[in-house]
Amino acid sequence: MKISLLILTIFLCFTYVNAQESEAKVNNSNHNSSTNHKESPSYNNAEASKSLVGEMEKANNINVFVLESKRKKSPFEFLEVKRFVKEKEIGETDTRDEPKVENPLQKSAEEKFHWKPALIQSGVFLGIQHGYRVLAQKGTREQLKGPFFRDWAQSVKNLRGWRDGNRFFINYIGHPLQGGLTGRIFVNNSDRAKKQEFGKSKKYWESRFQAMAWSAAWSAQFELGLASEANIGNVGLQPRGRYSSMAYVDLVVTPVIGTGVLIGEDAIDKYVLKNWLERKGKNKRLIKILRVALTPTTSIGNLLRGKVPWRRDSRLL
Repeated sequence: MKISLLILTIFLCFTYVNAQESEAKVNNSNHNSSTNHKESPSYNNAEASKSLVGEMEKANNINVFVLESKRKKSPFEFLEVKRFVKEKEIGETDTRDEPKVENPLQKSAEEKFHWKPALIQSGVFLGIQHGYRVLAQKGTREQLKGPFFRDWAQSVKNLRGWRDGNRFFINYIGHPLQGGLTGRIFVNNSDRAKKQEFGKSKKYWESRFQAMAWSAAWSAQFELGLASEANIGNVGLQPRGRYSSMAYVDLVVTPVIGTGVLIGEDAIDKYVLKNWLERKGKNKRLIKILRVALTPTTSIGNLLRGKVPWRRDSRLL
């Protein structure tokens, strides 16, 4: 009996130990499978995504909190945002479509009137005229004698009437050509005037009226000034028949009709020479000859500034 109980006790103990070992193996297998699942790539990616989403939610919560706090502190936030959007739209505008604003100071620095060469060229032309008068006119040489300033003052006082007793060619051909040449001297020395082409442009006509004013000043000096006909040769001191030799005709005709000569040469240069002859003609020598012949005051003006007579500032030939 005791042996039977001992055998039964041993059997039960063995059965209990075996059952405990089986349960331990099952628990270990479950634990290892769960651990392997966490170490797998899919598990890691899922966990990383969850972590990223969590961080973003935290950041959004923080931004919302900050915005809410600012909104409470700044009641003009809507106006600030509106102004920011407007400035951003203006900043993104294509500046190439914006009109260029010219700086008047820069423009005046670029375009100016060159007084020194203008006065030199006018003086050379004046010297040529008086030199010719002294050499070619006997009456001029005879009137060089006598009191200088008294005869000059008396000649100027004799200015009266329209006619001066000279021939038609001198008064209405020679003096207008003289006025056209002096006007051309102004144009050649004005950066703005010499760029203007004949037409309806306001700048063109303004520049030609300025040339007429220059021509009028030069003509007044030539007739009445210190180096004038009234001084060198005493024109006006002696009458010509029933007319005073010092009259208003030259003072008016020289600048007014002379400016007409200047404008006429501009029109000839544009329509006859540039737009017709120079486009169709290939004979450069003929073009040069016609430039000199059809625009004589322009040609002489070029010579006075040391250029070839057929020169054109706007064209190569």
